[in-house]
Amino acid sequence: MKRILIGILLVLALVSCSSPASQSTRAPVVDSPTAEPTPEPTQANTPPAEPTPEPTKERSLPLLDIEHMHPSEVDNTTLPITAVEDLHRTGRPVDYDISTYRLVVDGLVENPLSLSYDDVLSRPQVTEEVLVICPGFFWDNAVWTGTPLSLIFEEAGIAPEASQIRIEAGDGYSRKLSLDDAMADGVFLAYEVNGETLPKEHGFPIRLVARHQYGSKWVKWIERIEVIE
Repeated sequence: MKRILIGILLVLALVSCSSPASQSTRAPVVDSPTAEPTPEPTQANTPPAEPTPEPTKERSLPLLDIEHMHPSEVDNTTLPITAVEDLHRTGRPVDYDISTYRLVVDGLVENPLSLSYDDVLSRPQVTEEVLVICPGFFWDNAVWTGTPLSLIFEEAGIAPEASQIRIEAGDGYSRKLSLDDAMADGVFLAYEVNGETLPKEHGFPIRLVARHQYGSKWVKWIERIEVIE
């Protein structure tokens, strides 16, 4: 009996080892929950990079860069006009009784002048779009109207030994300019901005406008111009 049982067990073992399901302990690939394969990038599914436009001469100057430039380097005809209410304010405004205000021109001159506000307005005038830059801080581009400083000096008669001027403001501020710079085109005594009477905070009654000069030379509330060596 024992020999019969052993024989039956041997037959069953042989049948089990030869079964297809027992030939490998690794589960079929189709039964494994594997992740979907990631496709290789191709030109069809990779968006192309945006092309970098080539710089052109017509491109506008970045507005934020202007405050770091010299006024002579900027073509301000391509810039927007700064509204009067947006003009930057510097200095301490001075109150004037316009009926008693006088602009004095003296020093090394043949004919010292003491001009009223109406005297200045009655002189020949110019209107120009001029850019002012306060380096590293701001810029303004506006349309200014006033009397050329060169005409005032012609009236006063500059002495031969003169080489510069000192402009004095009512708030105590003063600046010097070479005589050549003071006589240049685009330098004038302004009393209007963008067609409006110069506001007090921007230099009323008279301020200097000086093309190609930094804003520190644009003296406001001018009371005296002294011609010096």
